[in-house]
Amino acid sequence: MLIGGRYETIRELGRGGFGKTYLAEDTYRRNSPKCVVKKIQPQSKLPSVLAPARSLFEAEVEKLYLIGKHDQIPKLYDHLEQGGEFYLVQELIDGHDLRQSLFLGDRRDEKEVLGFLHEVLEILAVAHAQNVVHQDLKPQNLLRRWSDKKLVLIDFGNVKVIRHLMVNAEGKPYFTQTVGTAGYVPPEQSAGQPIPASDLYALGMLAIQALTGYSPKQLPRDPATGEIAWRDEARVSAQLADALDGMVRQSVEQRFQSVAEVLAALPALPTAKTLSPEELASFLGEPEPPRYELAIAPQFDLARNFSEGLAAVVLKNRLGYISTSGEIAIPLKIEVDPIGIYREGAYEFSEGLARISVGQRWGYINDLGKLAIAPQFDSAENFVNGLARVEQNHRYGYIDTRGQWLIKPQFESAAPAFREGLAGVEIDHRYGYISPAGKVIIPPQFDSADEFSEGLARVTLQGKYGFIDKTGALVIPAEFDVAHTFQNGLARVRIDGRYGYINPAGELVIPAQFDDTFSFTDGLALVRHEDRYGYIAPEGKVVIPLKFEDAFPFSEGLAAVKLGGLWGFIDLQGTFVVEPQFADAGSFHGDRAAVKQGGRWGYLGRA
Repeated sequence: MLIGGRYETIRELGRGGFGKTYLAEDTYRRNSPKCVVKKIQPQSKLPSVLAPARSLFEAEVEKLYLIGKHDQIPKLYDHLEQGGEFYLVQELIDGHDLRQSLFLGDRRDEKEVLGFLHEVLEILAVAHAQNVVHQDLKPQNLLRRWSDKKLVLIDFGNVKVIRHLMVNAEGKPYFTQTVGTAGYVPPEQSAGQPIPASDLYALGMLAIQALTGYSPKQLPRDPATGEIAWRDEARVSAQLADALDGMVRQSVEQRFQSVAEVLAALPALPTAKTLSPEELASFLGEPEPPRYELAIAPQFDLARNFSEGLAAVVLKNRLGYISTSGEIAIPLKIEVDPIGIYREGAYEFSEGLARISVGQRWGYINDLGKLAIAPQFDSAENFVNGLARVEQNHRYGYIDTRGQWLIKPQFESAAPAFREGLAGVEIDHRYGYISPAGKVIIPPQFDSADEFSEGLARVTLQGKYGFIDKTGALVIPAEFDVAHTFQNGLARVRIDGRYGYINPAGELVIPAQFDDTFSFTDGLALVRHEDRYGYIAPEGKVVIPLKFEDAFPFSEGLAAVKLGGLWGFIDLQGTFVVEPQFADAGSFHGDRAAVKQGGRWGYLGRA
């Protein structure tokens, strides 16, 4: 594909909520040097949407040209618009990102983390001086350049919001969702108001992840303050701990506001140099291939996934919780509901609470095992952004973390959680959408309605599936036998009994050819055909052959697969990192995966 009559794409490097990224050649320059081309796809190509998108694009690329002069930010070579889509042409960085270097379960020492903080803060200072907020600081967006071992910060978020720009009935532009990755995004950014302190929050979370070995979602929060309670999980000086706490305050007013404030609060570096090349290689260089072994011996009748550092386990029909080290955190005294235990997400912690069933009524316990909300509901879901859907007397509503009704039970059915600020509800046998305040935003008119994802929601009309935007307009016609929500720019659909994938324009980009498909995770999608499972890349190419008897989607860079009647784990190249040996297995959640051996459940972990 030739972009702008100049940039010839070689292959797709990835795709996300904003669009696609390609490796390309610049055919206008001598020897056709390689570059990176990012395609940003607006949700609509209507002139009323493209006009404000174009203005925003031009304003933001000027800033990218300026900050790209810094050695640790990719240079912006060119920008262009083609066919109602926007393109950035940037420097290709030859290096690797920090996902494996910040592998869950690994803990880094204070000296290493200090060096990391100083290096990233120096880059942020350049961006913030030009009023550029990155908005998506995470391991994937920090590359360690091979040539000089320096960090390079990629994928600035300001220009990516074009993907989420729409225009309301009055002609005013608005954004259907914010940029960022859950766990690294502070409240003000979630509300659509990112500021430099938002980047400091994300960087603080990265540093805490490096010190504790826990991802942001695994870290507990103080129930009284809502702040992250991480200090007991790390060996760190009081000065560094105080500085990190100042970076990750929930209230932006209480958080450090600038790079300068953080630098002033951090302990001094042990030497004049940030880190030696050997230390950098240890902390952020190419890691050794991980090894896995039984971290918690098989001993339980049943084991659930870890969430927020705890996992529900069952022994002799009594349920309790263990920590990632295998220690009993909540005694095994809870009577097991033989049906409720298998409900998706049941007994897993979310926002400090786990839903449990007692006497066929659902309530919530805290991470001490104490009842926080008494069992009183016919059914319940996990908390998401402070709200949980519950059922009472065959009507659905939403409660807060104190158990108080925020939206009283009144709906015939309701979505398990609010996504992108909306939840589907059923009123008089028709489905529409409400806001977290309970106000009807999209009137009931559909046969069914699913959650919003990437600005679109799946709905049914007359037995067929299509997609609407946040105004309720049907932007992809209801013509599919089956459809699923968009993830990473693709939605799986069924046509004439076979599954393929469409893009947000409704175009079939991966032909309907499989018996079943799953969403893309970690860049690959699990597919099934003729009772065998394998994995495809976003362009539809089979990259891990369909040879497995059963399999799970990738999670944390690994996938549980069944071969020869036993379960093992493969990496993204399809290589077994744990040979098939288990009678049953689940996906990795954090650095633990439940496995069954000898009739008992335990957990696999990194050695």
